[in-house]
Amino acid sequence: MKSRTLAVALAAGIFALAAAAIGIAQGAPAAKAGAPAAAGKAAPQPLVILDFKPTLSDLMTMLIQPRHIKLWAASQQRNWTLAAFELNEMRAAFDKIAATIPKYPQPGTSVDLGPTFISLMGPKIQAVNGAIGAQNPMQFATAFNDLTVTCNSCHEALNHPYLVIKVPDTTGYPNQDFRPVPGAAPLK
Repeated sequence: MKSRTLAVALAAGIFALAAAAIGIAQGAPAAKAGAPAAAGKAAPQPLVILDFKPTLSDLMTMLIQPRHIKLWAASQQRNWTLAAFELNEMRAAFDKIAATIPKYPQPGTSVDLGPTFISLMGPKIQAVNGAIGAQNPMQFATAFNDLTVTCNSCHEALNHPYLVIKVPDTTGYPNQDFRPVPGAAPLK
């Protein structure tokens, strides 16, 4: 009796596994026409795990906000090399966002993000860069505050006044040391 129950359970498990494999295979993307196949075998298909289309909010949260925090944290430790790196990463992130979402829809219109970012953030990023180059904490604090205020002005202009960014009071990155590394070469 036990061996018959075990055989039925084993058969049911094999059947379920086969059905799952067929279901997964049917959901896989079709082969591209003209794709080479190995001798006697079909070409392996790419695995599509996630079709993620990030929103402007997603990208700002993933790319800009962490760099804003890290830029501030580096400045607090007078790590001007790291601050320059984070500022450059932030600037590049704005470019990536504009390339990903060139036009941001607004009621009755849309906003061209590339030119908007350049006109609003460009001068503020240049001011922060000047403070980093001068290694001047007071100049940095002023420029960083102006950058932060401009972030909030942009949020208001895009009808999101509830998105308020502030000068950080903690890093939120307990696994990163923001102190300068002796002998680290400055960014060029």
